[in-house]
Amino acid sequence: MSTLTRPAPAALAPLLDYLNSLTDGRADLTVLQQLLTESRVTVADVAEFLHFEDRSYCRNLLAESPWFNVLVLCWKSGQRSPIHDHAQSVCAFKVLKGVCSEVAYDLRPEGGVQPARQHDYRTDEIIASHDSETHEVSNLQGDGAELVTLHVYSPPLKTMRVYSPQNGASAEWRAPEC
Repeated sequence: MSTLTRPAPAALAPLLDYLNSLTDGRADLTVLQQLLTESRVTVADVAEFLHFEDRSYCRNLLAESPWFNVLVLCWKSGQRSPIHDHAQSVCAFKVLKGVCSEVAYDLRPEGGVQPARQHDYRTDEIIASHDSETHEVSNLQGDGAELVTLHVYSPPLKTMRVYSPQNGASAEWRAPEC
């Protein structure tokens, strides 16, 4: 059974029921995408989990267990994740407010990364990836425009590999939590 940091929104019940049914391994990425797509969760439903920081985007924990974590990520304009992979986890997330810009990267044979594609996702759209799929997520909207995303990682994403576009170096990175 998961640990909730506060009461979960009713709109997340089917998703949390599925995640709480996990007893070993990781969630099925297709099932996560489907549950997030069918979810009627809105930014108003997660209002008590909204916390923004000036220095970096903010990861606000909603629920976790040994098999998953669910977070509400809050992004001020101009904030971005590092270029990263998902280190043996599946990740699916839904845009709850704003426009989420994603750049997907291909790994080069010598270890560097190069941009492969870019896409902007709007409210209610879903992004999904797993394992070594590498991307950067950003809020590139104008000043004062907030981005809120609901993320599910299975197993919980505690550390990941980050990459530098300049020299291709990678390092383990611990994501900040607020």
